[in-house]
Amino acid sequence: MLSSVRPADVVLEIDLSAIQANFRTISALVGPQVRVAAVVKSDAYGLGLVKIAGALIDAGCDLLFVGNLHEALLLRSSHMGAAIAVFCDEFARYGGHYRSNGLIPVVNNCVELDAISGAPEPQTYFLNVETGLSRLGLAFDDVRRKYLCGIFNRHPPSAVLSHLACSERAGDPMNLLQRNRFRATSDLLKPTLRSLAASAGVWLGERYHFNMVRVGSALYGLNNAGIRPNPLKPVASLKAKTLEVRNVARGEAVGYGATFRTARARRIAVVAIGYKHGLPWVCANKISVRFAGYPAPLIGRVSMEYITIDVTDVPETLCGPGTNVELLGDDFTVDDLAATAGVHPQEVLTRLGVGCARRYVNSSSASAGFPEQFY
Repeated sequence: MLSSVRPADVVLEIDLSAIQANFRTISALVGPQVRVAAVVKSDAYGLGLVKIAGALIDAGCDLLFVGNLHEALLLRSSHMGAAIAVFCDEFARYGGHYRSNGLIPVVNNCVELDAISGAPEPQTYFLNVETGLSRLGLAFDDVRRKYLCGIFNRHPPSAVLSHLACSERAGDPMNLLQRNRFRATSDLLKPTLRSLAASAGVWLGERYHFNMVRVGSALYGLNNAGIRPNPLKPVASLKAKTLEVRNVARGEAVGYGATFRTARARRIAVVAIGYKHGLPWVCANKISVRFAGYPAPLIGRVSMEYITIDVTDVPETLCGPGTNVELLGDDFTVDDLAATAGVHPQEVLTRLGVGCARRYVNSSSASAGFPEQFY
């Protein structure tokens, strides 16, 4: 009979103190006059909503943005002592839940705005305005029409938000265009808080900070803007277990499609991680992993639950069955993996968070980490 708790073959280790350090780095960059809100949507980018939110609150964060009402209620049930704003969920349908739990809806369209104005009691809300992303948010003409109707005099938003489309490219003219559009709309409404910049937008400078920034990926160590030297601490490391080591003769194929053939006799380790766990399929024949610091290339395709590693040049005592291989760490980060695979780092991180057991550590203390869940 299997034990109800067994060691995981694949573990994503999450450094809570690194997340807190990144929050403080952003706070220092924008200065004390700018509020730093944390974006913890999509289960905190796959890293675990409640655990990450708690660490950020301990670091001084007082405003959390979640993706939907379910995440907001999960945080409320965990007694998180911070304001919680919900990016997208129907206030018109679930207004009672917002009011009874002290949640802040982000209003994305005129239907939601009308529901706010028709609510039986005043409701704090944030207004999302469209400035060039062509996603969610009220267009300027909608804002002007509602303004002329007097709705914002009766029910003013506490904050006006928008989102930059090209903030990862500092020289892109879209940034200035969106800033000017946002400035025109927010000047009309004069809210207490104005927020245009998310993680990459923070590096565009104080003209884009206004008095609130919403930071997600940077908290989790992702340097989307490519700032050098990188001021952010890596948050995630990834380890997987070696299942077996086998000798393969010269000229043999390795993996599906025979995309790799041995030019000489090799030792190959089969490791218990695959695209099921979030490792990008396109990593095949592109990345190296580490056995106790020794590099070893991934050869052949990434399978659903396995990869094959050439360990010919790794000491046998370091790569036998049961030993761990490091796929991500300080020397090869989520950003590096994403760049090698040609995918977005947020995609890599959220998929790994869903597919792997998560273990939390605090590198600033001597306390040991513990596994949160297994898959």
